[in-house]
Amino acid sequence: MRISNLLITSLLILLYSNSLSINTILFTLSSLLILLFANFQNDYIDRKIDLKKNKKRFIIHPFFQFLILFASIVISTFINLNVFVLFSIMAVLINFYNLHASRKPYGFLITSFVIANGVLNLGFAFGFKEHLVYLVLFSFLFNVQREIVKSYIDYEYDLGFRRTIAIVLSKDKTKVLIRLITLVIIGVLVAFAFIIKNLNFLLYTTFSTFILLLYYLNIYNEQLLSKIVKILMLLGFISILI
Repeated sequence: MRISNLLITSLLILLYSNSLSINTILFTLSSLLILLFANFQNDYIDRKIDLKKNKKRFIIHPFFQFLILFASIVISTFINLNVFVLFSIMAVLINFYNLHASRKPYGFLITSFVIANGVLNLGFAFGFKEHLVYLVLFSFLFNVQREIVKSYIDYEYDLGFRRTIAIVLSKDKTKVLIRLITLVIIGVLVAFAFIIKNLNFLLYTTFSTFILLLYYLNIYNEQLLSKIVKILMLLGFISILI
């Protein structure tokens, strides 16, 4: 189970809502449940691939997976109609990804859109704040990069099971794509720093640019980049919200 994803989600909701109201508790619970469903369903479907990786996952029956999803959707109805609709859309997209798109080269776009949609849902739950657009773009771009990096890392394991972006492009071309996206993210961060004009975000941009350029200079590999991207995304959220 990806405990870090649950922690990042909870922290983002608490920082954005800036309170501990009933809506905050309900939204957090609904978000964590749909995230659990996504992870459990993915682990169940990928259990043969995980055996190749010698990874042990906690597998639960699909009935209980959908029971978790049902609880998430029901809880979202107590927040408001818009939140319920977006959670329902996310549920459909998660199912589509796990059952079909995860084996296709465009799968990384589906997961990135789902996560960006979840961030956008903060606006419907707690009001649309000026910096929400930055949070949505952050989550989308960083997750696009991370998903492509993961497809690069899992290239050998996915052969015969999936046609991911890395398998379709080849490892060499995927590495070029990762480098291009890294430069795009750096460019977006610099542009945001000029727009936001916030000292915290300026320091974050400087730090992130330095760290990402180290990858571009081959100081560390894709396995470490996958972890770094998640950390940088979290730090970006914090730098905007505090």
